[in-house]
Amino acid sequence: MHAPSYTSVYRLERFCANTPSIPEHIQEIEEERREFRAWLRLQRIKLRLRRMLSLWPMVLGLVLGIAAPHLRVLVMRAHPWAMWVVFPFVLLAARPEVQMAARLAGALPMLMVYLQFPVEGLIVQLALRRRVTARGVAGHVFYMHYLCAVQLLMISGVVGPALLRW
Repeated sequence: MHAPSYTSVYRLERFCANTPSIPEHIQEIEEERREFRAWLRLQRIKLRLRRMLSLWPMVLGLVLGIAAPHLRVLVMRAHPWAMWVVFPFVLLAARPEVQMAARLAGALPMLMVYLQFPVEGLIVQLALRRRVTARGVAGHVFYMHYLCAVQLLMISGVVGPALLRW
């Protein structure tokens, strides 16, 4: 046995005392400390899982972004009008009315095919952080598609002649 010194207590080293009750208390304190560390480790794991689960919209957007070219081909084969619903940003980027450099004009529609779903996933993730309901998030995404479809209608020239006949 040795007498506790300032350095051993300061380093939180275990020391033996002359009375029989102190080692029991030290064992209880060490047991509580182990339990607290286990609880703290569990809380950290739970926090990491919550953070990872909060990224699901972005992950889903990335997965859909990777599969978007194949989805685009399927949509174009099945119903060409469905492109206005599913990929309105791609159609808008491909319009000649959107003025940009020739090299960018050729690459922008394909870039939008890959970026549309990850951007929408990011918007959904940001909306969910503000505690918006699932209906509200779906409304945000639907509203973006609606605005883009209206823009396509205005640019396509379908609305102008219809308004002139009316």
